[in-house]
Amino acid sequence: MNDLDTFLSYIPKNISFEDIDNLLVSDQNILRPLRGLAFEYLVDEIFLKHFKVKLSPGSGDSDIDRFFYSKNKKISIQIKTPVIKLTKENKSVSFALHKTHGLEKKPQNLYPIEYPCPICEHDGESFSDFLIAKHPTNGVYVVPKNTISENKKYPGHFADPLILDWNDKKLNKWSELGFNNFDNQNFLRSDVKKQKKFKKVSKIINLTDDEIISLFLKPENFRLFRMNLLGNLREPALKKFLFTKKIEFKEPNISYPPYDLVVKNIKIQIKGISQHLCKDNIIGTEVMGTHGKNAIRRYSKNDFDYLCLVLDPRYLKKFGETDDQYKFIFIKSNDLPDHPRNKEWGTKNKIYENIKLELVKKDKTLFFIPASNYRIKLNFKFKEIEINKIPKEFI
Repeated sequence: MNDLDTFLSYIPKNISFEDIDNLLVSDQNILRPLRGLAFEYLVDEIFLKHFKVKLSPGSGDSDIDRFFYSKNKKISIQIKTPVIKLTKENKSVSFALHKTHGLEKKPQNLYPIEYPCPICEHDGESFSDFLIAKHPTNGVYVVPKNTISENKKYPGHFADPLILDWNDKKLNKWSELGFNNFDNQNFLRSDVKKQKKFKKVSKIINLTDDEIISLFLKPENFRLFRMNLLGNLREPALKKFLFTKKIEFKEPNISYPPYDLVVKNIKIQIKGISQHLCKDNIIGTEVMGTHGKNAIRRYSKNDFDYLCLVLDPRYLKKFGETDDQYKFIFIKSNDLPDHPRNKEWGTKNKIYENIKLELVKKDKTLFFIPASNYRIKLNFKFKEIEINKIPKEFI
């Protein structure tokens, strides 16, 4: 199976490349890491094409993105793209210099100038020997670690953000890495020709359709592909489904809403299947936020009116569903079980986070009933829900 066939095997038939492309350019939680991975791809290309050096990747959540050996000395590199909001055209370019994994609190998520840090504890390792940072229009900055400015608020740590002059002398300064005959040359590829599948995002990250697909399929990019891309395709899938049923919808008009879509002032929270909650004919989903603990992380029943569980066709094939399309289950928030710890937390309507449903087939139609394999007693307020059954309130 080639890369395209492998990629398409994960994409339901009611999702087009246009849908995927629109999602990639509109969702910063996907576009931001995709920009970074695409730039890493282009840096690899520069080293191999122009310096005949094949860069080796760092491991896992390492603070080292790439490394190579020169005269038996290991040279480590961190690769960064600009913070667009902080960059001032023709004046300065800004780069975030903090860790996105581990502790999210400063100064622990900053990079210490000296490692181990004599001031505070840090996960990870010493900062890379060099920073290769993308210029918005004219190549890359090659920044030795010992030239990065110190953080004014947290001495002993590197600046965050790192701000470089637009035409800083480090721009395309390849001699810093030992490639002495290549200074001042911009080796980043020019714009790719118009692509057929990823028409919009290819212009932004400067990769071809085939390169974008191969990037998503790399094992180390599992989270970007399975969680960020496939996970976020649920929303456009639901929108297309509602559109085909002639049901109007709109986006939330508040910041950080606890719901994803609005139909006639009815708030809908969209969730996908949580694999660890699925077994045999039981499917499940986690209905809680990604931040905070205990009551803070749990949704209240007034946060949204309906939970829409979007079912990946892969989960339904063993039950005879072969049309390879997303399916939907709509459940009223008031019909979901109350959290057993509401009294302990001093809350009244927090929702229990692990929602498990048992699949039942009647006359070739799939229905879902509350699962009975909970270790604690939970009270679901519905008996059964038919797959793809649109609530009357939506119509």
